[in-house]
Amino acid sequence: MSTVILVRHARSLANAENILAGQLPGVRLDPHGLHQSQTLSQSLGQIPIAKVFVSPLERCIATIDPWLARHGAGIPVESDPRIIEPDYGRWSGRKLDELALEPLWKDVQENPELVTFPNGERFLDVWHRVRSFYQALRDSVESEKIYLVISHGDIIKFLIANTLSMEFKSFQSLVVEPASISIAQFSDSQARLIQFNRSHETLAEYLQQLKSAPSQSMKPTLGGEVRAKNGAH
Repeated sequence: MSTVILVRHARSLANAENILAGQLPGVRLDPHGLHQSQTLSQSLGQIPIAKVFVSPLERCIATIDPWLARHGAGIPVESDPRIIEPDYGRWSGRKLDELALEPLWKDVQENPELVTFPNGERFLDVWHRVRSFYQALRDSVESEKIYLVISHGDIIKFLIANTLSMEFKSFQSLVVEPASISIAQFSDSQARLIQFNRSHETLAEYLQQLKSAPSQSMKPTLGGEVRAKNGAH
């Protein structure tokens, strides 16, 4: 079986301010996100990656740069527009708390296949382009080799949903936090998820953060989850 490591980008300045960044340029990692990128580099270590696929946006590239600098010599890196963040149109750059008051928000959470973001992408088109990437990835990976994908919260959710044969409308039941690692394995006839939303925290630390902000951990979102500013994600 081939192994694909799915990484959401580390915490960005927009994540820290609860802003939906979308495809806006120049969204960098915040100081905690830079620390997460270094920790991720240590976690990945010297594993033999056959190829890296990364979203074209700066925050994804910055997340994997420390690992590439240490261990990436000679490893092909492909920037793939199919795994870029959705174009949220006029919603880009706005606070998620404000967006949650919009009439469209209910469909985002419950009927995403009906959603077209104002002056932006149709959500179903995002699902289709990510599915195209997923199918191409499955067709191209070689047995026993390891691949790395760095992208955004909803895009990683879509990839996991495809791995698990989930319907589009159910993807919001998944939680994918900044700098988290999920791992899928593929064979000709099988796809399976073997790790999900893994972080560098201990289980006790993770559960304590959920306990300290239980309502936040269950709050509907868009673009991927982010815990408290002083937390690990």
